[in-house]
Amino acid sequence: MGNCSSAVANEPQDAQSLAVEEQLKQMELEEQNHFKILLLGAGESGKSTVVKQVKLIYKGGVSKKEKEEYATAIRRNCIESMQTILEAMSTLEIKFKDPELEVLGAKFSALDTDATLSEEMSYEIERMWKDEGLQECYARRSEYWILDAASYYFENVIRLGEEDYVPSDEDMIMTRVRTTGIVVTEFEELPQKYQLVDVGGQRSERRKWIHCFDDVKAIIFLEGLSSYHQVLFEDSSVNRMHESLNLFKDVVSNPIFESTPIFMFLNKKDLFEEMIKETSLKTCFDDYAGPEGEALPALEHIKSKYAAVMEKHCPGKDFPIHITAARVRMDMKIAFGDVKEAIKDIYKNKKTYKKPK
Repeated sequence: MGNCSSAVANEPQDAQSLAVEEQLKQMELEEQNHFKILLLGAGESGKSTVVKQVKLIYKGGVSKKEKEEYATAIRRNCIESMQTILEAMSTLEIKFKDPELEVLGAKFSALDTDATLSEEMSYEIERMWKDEGLQECYARRSEYWILDAASYYFENVIRLGEEDYVPSDEDMIMTRVRTTGIVVTEFEELPQKYQLVDVGGQRSERRKWIHCFDDVKAIIFLEGLSSYHQVLFEDSSVNRMHESLNLFKDVVSNPIFESTPIFMFLNKKDLFEEMIKETSLKTCFDDYAGPEGEALPALEHIKSKYAAVMEKHCPGKDFPIHITAARVRMDMKIAFGDVKEAIKDIYKNKKTYKKPK
């Protein structure tokens, strides 16, 4: 009788233990299928563009409110970019070819930061953009900071200034809203859940990165290829690619990421292919000995610089490099798709990414 009573008394406890074990297994399974991916890179490398493409590819687009915000932002981008060139014209002592535009330039230089692009202003910007003097200044844009998409804004300015303007997908991709703080984008491909974390790349924003380091399953480090002949927004005396290489060294040498998969997106290949025809890679790397004006040898040299940093600090660690133009939907679909498949394989098979002892 005693044994029977004991068996009956243990049944609820055994059932409770089984339930707890089942819950723990479920939690472990969910954790295995939850992938937090950290986007890192210097300012203007294209991280926010990657996020926008991910939203369009995996989340079915953006809300009406977001579209309205993009419309406001891209119009502001257009005005800011023109103000940037006008300031550079003053600094570089370049005049408009058409003297009548000097008054118009002064008008735009004096606009407040909250100025809104009107139809009238869009035609005025188009006039200035077509001026030979302004084009001379724009051709020297490596000497000052300006948004990469400035020419896109000016070439589409009439459409952007229309009263009933609604941004296209490409407009939203080309819009620049400087990332401050931490932006998290989540999407599902059941049973997998992905969390893409974007933090500002400017120096003032990097102190916030530490708050994103917990439970990171992978890092995508972005570098804009055209940055080899560009300067920082926050310090016009510093070459963007040099800054990026130093930042990459800080990331890969951090013990927190010793076993974390790191993927490289060498971004803005479209801008790079045009720039390299006119400007030698030697402006950034004086040891470059490849043929001038050819994109592929120059690209291989840049890849070797990042690979050398990885090999020095994490010898033997896998380091996939993707060459991308984040503004191109298919490029992002392929590159980000490869990252997803790789990390699923890594964590499914418990592969180690620790550097050899």
